[in-house]
Amino acid sequence: MQQATRLPTALVLLGLASMITSSALAQQPPPPIPDAIVRKMIDLGLKNIDKAVCDGFNACPAATEAEFKDPPISIDQARTALIVGGRSAIAHWCGLDAERRSVLPLLTQLRRSKRFNERQLALMAVIHGIQQGVLVEQLKAKGECDAATRSKLDAQLPK
Repeated sequence: MQQATRLPTALVLLGLASMITSSALAQQPPPPIPDAIVRKMIDLGLKNIDKAVCDGFNACPAATEAEFKDPPISIDQARTALIVGGRSAIAHWCGLDAERRSVLPLLTQLRRSKRFNERQLALMAVIHGIQQGVLVEQLKAKGECDAATRSKLDAQLPK
């Protein structure tokens, strides 16, 4: 049964990664990520939330059935994690400090303005990390980051 769920998830990740990578390299905004794909990424994040840290020191508890039915973040919030994960992958590929200049500003903003709790932040970070990890590998396979992409992204990211 687990093999049956891994293949569709892998295909979703590869399709999403290809879509974002292609638009990033063409320096166009990515097409909107469909809700169904975002929901699959929320589920994948929830399945892996126990690998994240929730209180600064300890692993988060595993997701509950209630969280799978009613996730602690919205589709739009998860979509933001995916988009920022894509941006972080490109920043990493281009030799920029992706953590300090991409994901940390997002998590800080969510903590301050949205008042996210530790579990919500952990889920956003897991979804971001999954997206970043998949895209970094695809970008590395394409070769080196070109100067124009690096310069454009450097100008867009917080200093």
